[in-house]
Amino acid sequence: MPRGRMKHLQTVVARIYHLLTKEAAYGPNLQHMDDFRAAQKLEKSID
Repeated sequence: MPRGRMKHLQTVVARIYHLLTKEAAYGPNLQHMDDFRAAQKLEKSID
């Protein structure tokens, strides 16, 4: 595609899409880490 407005918009959309896919990939893992930390805190409070 030649340089210009459409190429710029395509690049911007691709960057946003890439960031969203990265967020979706890491989102569930971060939630599991929060659950793990909460479980550890609860376990320490029981002891």
